[in-house]
This record gives sequence, structure tokens and C-alpha cells, in this order.
Amino acid sequence: MDDSQSKQVYIINTPMDLNDRELVGYPYLIVLCKVTMPRTLMKPRTAWTVITVDLVKGVPLRSNMFPETTEININASALVPPVLTTEEAVKKARKLVIRWVMHKYHAFRNPEIEIVQQQEVYKAFFFSQIDGKEILVDSVKGLTGEDL
Repeated sequence: MDDSQSKQVYIINTPMDLNDRELVGYPYLIVLCKVTMPRTLMKPRTAWTVITVDLVKGVPLRSNMFPETTEININASALVPPVLTTEEAVKKARKLVIRWVMHKYHAFRNPEIEIVQQQEVYKAFFFSQIDGKEILVDSVKGLTGEDL
């Protein structure tokens, strides 16, 4: 690999051994939000949430935690190019946070949303041979019975 083709990125930690495998990276933006909701005659309520935004499809989803990551060098051609910019992804994350707050806490006033941490990460995929077929394996989920 040339240094011009190699790119340093963060991948989500996985229990699988990824050494000596050809990886494909799929981009996500992970956003940690602190939400402060005003309440009448009481202190403001504070809630924390993590939003994962798919940078290719543009779909934001709530996550249960901010994942641990590892920095690796990977060939730039093995990375799926993001379609969304970071600003667009943060906007989508904010919209989802507002919907979640309105649903979970029945808030009637707009909450204050503070972006505490954000990180562009990649989920690693790799090819594997199973029963003579080449399949793409998700390094975080692994294989399920449906995949085989």
C-alpha cells in the first residue's frame, strides 16, 4: 500500500480478529447528546443519548452507548464514500433527539441539545468463504443462521 492510498480511520471495536483480512469500511457518525428540558416549577431535567447516523443512507438511530474504537490504516479505495456531510448528519441527529424527547418525556417545550462528542467511525466488513460461497461478514454482528 502506498501512503497516498492509505488512510487512517477509526473502526468500531470487534471481538473478531481482523488481522490479515481485506476489510471494507462503512461510514457512520456517532453523536453523544446532552439534552436539557425545562420544567415548570422544577429544575430542568437532563437526559443523555447517543445517536448513530448512517452516512450513506442518511438514517439516524438511537444507540445504547458510544462505541469504543481503534485507529487503523486502510486503503482509501476500501472505504465506502459518505453521501452526507457531518453538518447534515448532526442535523438529522438533532431531529431524532427532539422526536425521542417528545415521545419519552412528553416535553412540550423545545429542549436544549448540546453535542458533547461526535466521531466519524467505520464499521468493518470482510469477505469469507463458507460452503464454497463468498459472503460479506459484518465484524460487529458476525454471522447469523439467515446469512448461511
